[in-house]
Amino acid sequence: MKIYSLLLCKNEADIIASVLNDACQWSDKIIVFDNGSNDGTWEIVCDMANQHPDIIIPYAHDGRAFRIGLRALSFDAFKQEMTPDDWWCIRMDADEFYVDNPKDFLAKVPKRYQQVSKTSFDYVLCHEDLQEHNFSGHFEEDKDKIRYYKPTNWAETRFVRHSPRLHWEIDQKKPQPLGLTYPEAIRVKHYQFRSPQQMQQRYAIRQASKQAGCGSFHHEKGSSWKDYLAYRQEMYFDANDGNLKTQGNRNKLRRMHQEFLKAILQSVRYYG
Repeated sequence: MKIYSLLLCKNEADIIASVLNDACQWSDKIIVFDNGSNDGTWEIVCDMANQHPDIIIPYAHDGRAFRIGLRALSFDAFKQEMTPDDWWCIRMDADEFYVDNPKDFLAKVPKRYQQVSKTSFDYVLCHEDLQEHNFSGHFEEDKDKIRYYKPTNWAETRFVRHSPRLHWEIDQKKPQPLGLTYPEAIRVKHYQFRSPQQMQQRYAIRQASKQAGCGSFHHEKGSSWKDYLAYRQEMYFDANDGNLKTQGNRNKLRRMHQEFLKAILQSVRYYG
């Protein structure tokens, strides 16, 4: 079983090395599509590829308009190397770390399932954090200061079992056709907010993408990066003891009527 991870990133210099080092522990290949970074992210990726030449593949440095489906280009370039025993991490994000080892997790997924979703613990910066700490803007130096996360998780497809039938158009968020989703989700720590410096940069990039017509960030409603700061009393605290509690997912990824239809299609080998 191989795992090929598709990483799409832009201006993540503060965290990209940490994420790549972590993902090298479970990915057979990490195919990196840099969407026009100008903060040194691409240079870090290339340097790490020299250190891990068999795993990290600097596939493209391309500043075209952002869309989630840009990963389709990486998928098409490497799909000939995959077999039905293999998995894609179709959306490896540059701010996520897996609590559960994907190699071990995917090895136990029965053949009838083609998708695995994540349940993410979404870390935030709080107003109190900014009062108590000075942030360097480098994740490894700041991560011990980032201890609060939202009480509810976010569910999203992360892994897809390879099939020769899979086809991915650039205007699609993931390849098609996809069958049943495994009932158990893989756990992820998600650090989308890491320092005031990073939050300001993140806000500026997403606002520019929205103005350019990108529809991927319609959920970004803040009028300033400070609108994304939280209050500790409303969050959960990570005591670093491995006990991550949750009130459940705040979105419903699996629809029962869809899963029922997919089960029928699976029985007639529609998905390959």
